[in-house]
Amino acid sequence: MEKPITGKSVCRKWIFSILVVLLLIAVLIMWQCKKQETEYFIIQAIIEELPHYQSEIESWGYEVSVLPKMTEEPDNAGLMRYYWKSAGPVLILENQDGGMYCFYVGFDQYISESTYIENMMLAPVSQYAEKEYEDVLKTVRLQICKRDIKQEPLFENTADADAKDRYDVSVLIEITAESLVDGNEVSVFGGGFFETNYCSNNFEECRLWNGIDPASANRYSDQNIKQEYGAAQLLEYYRQGLELQSRLVELYHERQGEDGR
Repeated sequence: MEKPITGKSVCRKWIFSILVVLLLIAVLIMWQCKKQETEYFIIQAIIEELPHYQSEIESWGYEVSVLPKMTEEPDNAGLMRYYWKSAGPVLILENQDGGMYCFYVGFDQYISESTYIENMMLAPVSQYAEKEYEDVLKTVRLQICKRDIKQEPLFENTADADAKDRYDVSVLIEITAESLVDGNEVSVFGGGFFETNYCSNNFEECRLWNGIDPASANRYSDQNIKQEYGAAQLLEYYRQGLELQSRLVELYHERQGEDGR
């Protein structure tokens, strides 16, 4: 003979069901809060309250500025991607050498420009002309950027070697030369624009997919890029950007704790 369900048993079942629902609600709220505090959210929060963070960031040895969402093309070609993608505002940390670490969805890119005198071979007017060298004012513009501006940067790339995601960072350099006599631009061997994609783990694995002969274009661009910057130097720039991102996130959480938020 079955025992009748007592009022206490029903009450316990209702209490248990309510507790489960409340627990699920609490977990959902925590997940939403955690989801909200992405690198993008944190960077935008720092930008909105920059005076609250600026002195501490400057004590790290960087000048701090904010690039607003642009409606016109910027003078700095390294910032064009934000104009094309209608992305912004962007937090910029500039080091003493003028290198700029840019943060949008976390660390986004590093850009720099260096100018110095170098003896370079001039591009001949014809194939029969003799080789001619001249001291010129050489300018090298470097850009190391995530291929996808909307994705967070990778601390470790675990994608397969044949996957596009393996090559998550683009490196671009532009090399120009000016005459020391009249300041006009001169055509030189080794000048031009070079770009390819690298794996951010090492900046040695590289690959292109587009074009008539992407394999040859990739080798040519990699060769010209590596004549200016070795893989170790490129990796150092990238890792510094990741370190700054971690410090910004840590600083944000510290200030939130101080404010009791």
